[in-house]
Amino acid sequence: MLINRNITVNGHRTSIRLEPEFWAGLADIARYENLTIDQLCSEVDRGAGELSRTAAIRVFIASYAVRRAAQSAEQPLRRPFVGAERGFSEPRRNDDYPVAAQRFRATG
Repeated sequence: MLINRNITVNGHRTSIRLEPEFWAGLADIARYENLTIDQLCSEVDRGAGELSRTAAIRVFIASYAVRRAAQSAEQPLRRPFVGAERGFSEPRRNDDYPVAAQRFRATG
């Protein structure tokens, strides 16, 4: 079941439809990164390239979860890279699984 919600992305009001699990994941990531859902979606959208906004958000959430799981298995958890402009550190190695925002910026 998809849930439709209104958000503001890059100053423009829009709506997106996501499964409840993705909404929960988005809220968790925003809280962890000390951002609002609107701010996080704006950041993902800026680097989405050719992906639709909804697809970019889903990929971002999945990528973020994979990276956090890999980091917690390897070492104590550190803040994942969401955007260099926010002051987060880049991934340590080239084989680190990048979050969506980083991959989108590299290809977009």
